[in-house]
Amino acid sequence: MTLEHVSVAVVAAELAIMLLARVGTERRHWRHYKKNAAAPHRRDNIRLGPGLVYSVAALALVAIAVFSGIDFQWNIGTLSLLGVLGILVPGYAANSVMLLSTRGHRKPLKGWQEAVAYVLAALGGAAAVSFV
Repeated sequence: MTLEHVSVAVVAAELAIMLLARVGTERRHWRHYKKNAAAPHRRDNIRLGPGLVYSVAALALVAIAVFSGIDFQWNIGTLSLLGVLGILVPGYAANSVMLLSTRGHRKPLKGWQEAVAYVLAALGGAAAVSFV
Protein backbone atom coordinates (compact mmCIF):
# COMPACT_ATOMS: atom_id res chain seq x y z
CA MET A 1 0.00 0.00 0.00
CA THR A 2 1.21 3.44 -0.80
CA LEU A 3 1.16 6.45 1.46
CA GLU A 4 -1.85 7.85 -0.37
CA HIS A 5 -3.87 4.70 0.33
CA VAL A 6 -3.00 4.88 4.02
CA SER A 7 -3.97 8.56 4.11
CA VAL A 8 -7.33 7.88 2.48
CA ALA A 9 -7.94 5.07 4.98
CA VAL A 10 -7.10 7.40 7.88
CA VAL A 11 -9.50 10.09 6.62
CA ALA A 12 -12.22 7.47 6.07
CA ALA A 13 -11.75 6.16 9.62
CA GLU A 14 -11.86 9.71 11.00
CA LEU A 15 -15.09 10.43 9.15
CA ALA A 16 -16.64 7.17 10.40
CA ILE A 17 -15.73 8.03 14.00
CA MET A 18 -17.20 11.51 13.58
CA LEU A 19 -20.41 10.02 12.16
CA LEU A 20 -20.72 7.60 15.09
CA ALA A 21 -20.32 10.43 17.59
CA ARG A 22 -22.87 12.54 15.75
CA VAL A 23 -25.40 9.66 15.69
CA GLY A 24 -24.96 9.22 19.44
CA THR A 25 -25.56 12.91 20.00
CA GLU A 26 -28.65 12.90 17.81
CA ARG A 27 -29.94 9.85 19.67
CA ARG A 28 -29.69 11.77 22.95
CA HIS A 29 -31.52 14.73 21.40
CA TRP A 30 -34.24 12.46 20.04
CA ARG A 31 -34.66 10.66 23.38
CA HIS A 32 -34.99 14.02 25.10
CA TYR A 33 -37.60 15.20 22.59
CA LYS A 34 -39.74 12.03 22.44
CA LYS A 35 -39.49 10.60 25.95
CA ASN A 36 -38.72 13.65 28.05
CA ALA A 37 -35.40 12.13 29.02
CA ALA A 38 -32.53 14.21 30.35
CA ALA A 39 -31.45 17.08 28.14
CA PRO A 40 -28.33 16.55 26.02
CA HIS A 41 -25.14 18.19 27.16
CA ARG A 42 -24.17 21.52 25.71
CA ARG A 43 -20.71 20.25 24.71
CA ASP A 44 -22.04 17.35 22.62
CA ASN A 45 -21.03 19.13 19.43
CA ILE A 46 -17.94 17.44 17.95
CA ARG A 47 -16.51 20.84 16.98
CA LEU A 48 -16.20 22.00 20.59
CA GLY A 49 -13.23 19.88 21.53
CA PRO A 50 -10.24 20.96 23.56
CA GLY A 51 -7.75 23.09 21.65
CA LEU A 52 -4.96 20.67 22.48
CA VAL A 53 -6.21 18.09 19.97
CA TYR A 54 -6.06 20.67 17.18
CA SER A 55 -2.58 21.69 18.34
CA VAL A 56 -1.38 18.08 18.28
CA ALA A 57 -2.73 17.63 14.74
CA ALA A 58 -1.12 20.89 13.57
CA LEU A 59 2.21 20.02 15.19
CA ALA A 60 2.25 16.58 13.55
CA LEU A 61 1.36 18.14 10.20
CA VAL A 62 4.15 20.72 10.41
CA ALA A 63 6.70 18.18 11.64
CA ILE A 64 6.02 15.78 8.78
CA ALA A 65 5.89 18.60 6.22
CA VAL A 66 9.22 20.06 7.34
CA PHE A 67 11.19 16.88 7.98
CA SER A 68 9.90 14.79 5.08
CA GLY A 69 11.61 16.91 2.47
CA ILE A 70 8.51 17.12 0.29
CA ASP A 71 8.52 20.24 -1.85
CA PHE A 72 5.21 22.07 -1.48
CA GLN A 73 3.71 24.79 -3.61
CA TRP A 74 2.56 27.07 -0.82
CA ASN A 75 -0.63 28.58 -2.19
CA ILE A 76 -4.12 29.07 -0.81
CA GLY A 77 -5.30 25.70 -2.15
CA THR A 78 -2.51 23.81 -0.42
CA LEU A 79 -2.99 25.67 2.85
CA SER A 80 -6.74 25.13 2.85
CA LEU A 81 -6.35 21.43 2.06
CA LEU A 82 -3.82 21.01 4.86
CA GLY A 83 -5.98 23.05 7.22
CA VAL A 84 -9.09 21.00 6.63
CA LEU A 85 -7.63 17.49 6.24
CA GLY A 86 -4.66 18.03 8.54
CA ILE A 87 -6.08 20.03 11.42
CA LEU A 88 -9.88 20.26 11.45
CA VAL A 89 -10.85 16.70 10.53
CA PRO A 90 -8.30 15.06 12.89
CA GLY A 91 -9.33 17.45 15.66
CA TYR A 92 -13.01 16.68 15.17
CA ALA A 93 -12.27 12.94 15.07
CA ALA A 94 -10.19 13.11 18.25
CA ASN A 95 -12.96 14.98 20.04
CA SER A 96 -15.43 12.39 18.71
CA VAL A 97 -13.32 9.67 20.35
CA MET A 98 -13.54 11.62 23.59
CA LEU A 99 -17.33 11.97 23.25
CA LEU A 100 -17.74 8.28 22.44
CA SER A 101 -15.55 7.32 25.41
CA THR A 102 -17.61 9.32 27.89
CA ARG A 103 -20.96 8.92 26.09
CA GLY A 104 -21.34 12.68 26.27
CA HIS A 105 -21.08 12.90 30.06
CA ARG A 106 -18.67 15.13 31.91
CA LYS A 107 -16.80 12.28 33.56
CA PRO A 108 -13.03 12.38 33.13
CA LEU A 109 -11.37 10.31 30.46
CA LYS A 110 -9.17 7.38 31.33
CA GLY A 111 -5.54 7.71 30.32
CA TRP A 112 -5.74 5.27 27.42
CA GLN A 113 -8.88 6.95 26.04
CA GLU A 114 -7.17 10.32 26.00
CA ALA A 115 -4.06 8.78 24.47
CA VAL A 116 -6.12 7.22 21.65
CA ALA A 117 -7.66 10.63 20.90
CA TYR A 118 -4.28 12.38 20.74
CA VAL A 119 -2.72 9.60 18.65
CA LEU A 120 -5.63 9.85 16.21
CA ALA A 121 -5.13 13.62 15.97
CA ALA A 122 -1.40 13.22 15.35
CA LEU A 123 -1.90 10.43 12.82
CA GLY A 124 -4.49 12.46 10.95
CA GLY A 125 -2.26 15.52 10.87
CA ALA A 126 0.70 13.51 9.65
CA ALA A 127 -1.29 11.62 7.04
CA ALA A 128 -2.67 14.81 5.49
CA VAL A 129 0.75 15.70 4.09
CA SER A 130 0.43 13.01 1.43
CA PHE A 131 -2.63 14.73 -0.06
CA VAL A 132 -0.56 17.68 -1.22
